[in-house]
Amino acid sequence: MKTAQAPKEIKKLQGLTDLMLSFNIEKYNVFKEMSEKFGWDNIYVNDVRYDLIRMTILDCYIKKGFFTISDLSGITDINVRSIERLLSKSIQVGYFEKRAGKDKRVVEYLPTEKSLVLMQAYLKLFKKAAEVFNVDTKSAASISSLTSEELKDFLDWSQTKL
Repeated sequence: MKTAQAPKEIKKLQGLTDLMLSFNIEKYNVFKEMSEKFGWDNIYVNDVRYDLIRMTILDCYIKKGFFTISDLSGITDINVRSIERLLSKSIQVGYFEKRAGKDKRVVEYLPTEKSLVLMQAYLKLFKKAAEVFNVDTKSAASISSLTSEELKDFLDWSQTKL
């Protein structure tokens, strides 16, 4: 496409931008609601880098049952001190518990019952994305190791309150 045509052709992106905007508004609202309900600072909702941190935390929980500060550092340009503040605040409100790892110099962070709220938030977002992009449960399940029934059960669970 030539630069001169771009302003005329750009309107063809309307549907795609509507979908992306709808999903991102939902994402913002889900985490804003969590921040208000569970006492997060706005920075943890409005800064996309913390979303990567939250997703890494969930990935570590699923893979090994805990995470360490080294799992989170280097994923974004957030400095270790800021990550430590996030973790400290999260421990205060009951999202994680700390324990010494096998190497006593390493602290492991374990999920609590309250941290399931984070999983529910991501499942809500997954469901919204599937709706926005018109993907059925069977197709969505095919990208994971779940059956469509198992995925439906998880998505139904994500709509409940803890």
